[in-house]
Amino acid sequence: MKKTICAVTAAMLALTSVLCGCSSNGESSSQSGSTTSATVATDTTVKTTGEKIHINDSTLGEIWITELDGVPKNTLNNDSFTSDDTFKYYSENGKPASMEGIDISSYSGTINWDKVKKSGVDFAMVRIGGRGYGSDGKMYSDDSALSYIKGAKAAGIKVGVYFFSQAVNNDEAIEEADYIKSLLGDETIDFPVAYDWEIIKDDDARTDGVSAAQATACAKAFCNRVKELGYTPIIYSPSKELYFKYDLTQLADFDIWYCEYANVPTFYYQFSMWQYSSSGKVDGIEGDVDMNICFTNIADYD
Repeated sequence: MKKTICAVTAAMLALTSVLCGCSSNGESSSQSGSTTSATVATDTTVKTTGEKIHINDSTLGEIWITELDGVPKNTLNNDSFTSDDTFKYYSENGKPASMEGIDISSYSGTINWDKVKKSGVDFAMVRIGGRGYGSDGKMYSDDSALSYIKGAKAAGIKVGVYFFSQAVNNDEAIEEADYIKSLLGDETIDFPVAYDWEIIKDDDARTDGVSAAQATACAKAFCNRVKELGYTPIIYSPSKELYFKYDLTQLADFDIWYCEYANVPTFYYQFSMWQYSSSGKVDGIEGDVDMNICFTNIADYD
């Protein structure tokens, strides 16, 4: 995520080494090393329908993959999207069916939340913290998170949070969810807690050797723990991880926050939020900001 899902068949899992997607800003240091997983996931059984999906992959071009069984399909009508100079909007049967939002981290600097609200922002996803992708995997908080949350809420903006994960086993994923709770304390939020686990490109990372089965198990462990803590979990990811790293048949109970910088989304399966740009402009925030839309007829977090 700037400033800041799986497995299809056993043969397709070999493609995970070429993953790419939306850019990441969760961890900026270039540390290297490896960590032995304390919890090893070995389930590679993927339930499929036998039907084929035709997708256009940024690395492989046009390819066919097998449809997953029990995973809700994307039913959005791309003709129902409209936009202005700032936002994208979605409607169904002539009625608004979206909320417009942003996601931010401390890189966004000082924010005038009243101006942000007046510009039309309905919700904000705030980076609460992350885990370094060096060998020690130390967790960290975002210094601006709590002030952003308080400021957004005071201006009438709904707030959720995301955590830049580099979990390599279930225990670490659960630890990250608990860490989020400790950082939020008694602070309430309206929107989901997002699991942002990404493939690190152009650098060594502790997650380089994490299998598809383990990546899926980590996401599931995190989301289940988030639910236990009283929050709504969501999985943030571009299509590459969603198609080739995660087994969505095991994650079908959780919402997806999909990342694709495009005019309309192309992901085959259902998602409740879409990050569609990393270069938006919103009054009250200096510089570029990530732009998002939430589909209220799929998941109304309000």
